Amino acid sequence: MNLAISAFHSTNNIGTAKAKVDGYVAKNFKDAKRIADLYGYLDEYAKWFATSGIISADSNVLLAYPLTSNWQLGGLISRVDYLQSGYRAVLFEGIAPGWEDQLRMPLIQTAIAVRYGRPATEVKVGFQELDGNTLTDTRYNIAQRSSAEDEFKKIGAQVWKLLPNLSP
Repeated sequence: MNLAISAFHSTNNIGTAKAKVDGYVAKNFKDAKRIADLYGYLDEYAKWFATSGIISADSNVLLAYPLTSNWQLGGLISRVDYLQSGYRAVLFEGIAPGWEDQLRMPLIQTAIAVRYGRPATEVKVGFQELDGNTLTDTRYNIAQRSSAEDEFKKIGAQVWKLLPNLSP
């Protein structure tokens, strides 16, 4: 679905996005209800986006942000919005309770700030349901971002100790 939404943002054409869904469905789905849901999500998302006033700066952004010489934060950011206050990185996932406490979120804020050349204080991170009806975001302060980096590095050091055949 991310590829379909990315195609929608790249072309501003729902037909191009549906063609992406067509290809995905043909390879992966047989259940008629799930197929209808996918097209429904795409239609709802496109309707929502058209009326939202949001400016999409980028979509399907691949992160590879080095946090140490051995470890990097990697992943896919579904959409990056341009806001008057800076940028917002949006993940298209179900919004879990307590998502603000996920280690990756303040790290994503820093990675997006670096990638787009903005201070981290001008970047928000959050989640959006695929139908576009629910969008939630937050911004982490410097202490929260620093704590997340420290935790990431501690985890990396522990993992490194478990990999005896590799050396730093």
